[in-house]
Amino acid sequence: MKNRIGVILLIWVSCYSQQILPCEPFDPVLLKPVDTSREDKDFFAFKQKLEKAIQEKNIKFIDSIIDPQISFAFSEDGMGKTKFLKHWKLDKNPKNPEFWNRLSQTINLGFTFKDNIWSAPFLFNQTPESVDMYNSSLIIGNTVNVRNKPTKKGAILTQLSWEFVKNEYDETNTSNKALPGEPCVWKKVCISDGQIGYICEQYLRGPLDYRVGFSKKANSWSMLFFVEGGD
Repeated sequence: MKNRIGVILLIWVSCYSQQILPCEPFDPVLLKPVDTSREDKDFFAFKQKLEKAIQEKNIKFIDSIIDPQISFAFSEDGMGKTKFLKHWKLDKNPKNPEFWNRLSQTINLGFTFKDNIWSAPFLFNQTPESVDMYNSSLIIGNTVNVRNKPTKKGAILTQLSWEFVKNEYDETNTSNKALPGEPCVWKKVCISDGQIGYICEQYLRGPLDYRVGFSKKANSWSMLFFVEGGD
């Protein structure tokens, strides 16, 4: 009788423990950063010119490499050079910081080559099929703090490096602006052990966040797409 009660209690405790986990655990998936652009000397030389142009906010250089049919949005009006420049307000404000910052952040995460296109960031081509590209983010950094609250005063649950987490909706803060006294916008995530935590947005990157692609046409490099999201 005592053994039966013990088994029942063990099962009850096991089930209860699973129920109180904040989110469903999953197998951890790590993805270390890579940049294979040096494998193509011609593209690497172009990449260096691109980096300099971004640093100088050289709109003439960008204008010269934009493909006439560049893709920048998943909509009927999401293609074309003129529309692209207007979309980023570069037609009226060539030094629009949002464009230059986004492009810089994207290429700084490394290039990979696939289907005759050099694209960045590396995770666009490298994310494993087991990862939900729509609802996951990669921690981009080493020993990034995961806190128990969306504040720098929150306790550190763990520190993770280049590991995928699942995005969680946070009804308490839906804005994209840092709250007063906070160093960043905090994002709610589920980590592989089933804990809910908060990570600074700057250390998270989704596979379908902004990505850029280049291909060589008529002996010159063209920007084929600079887009986010999916269709």
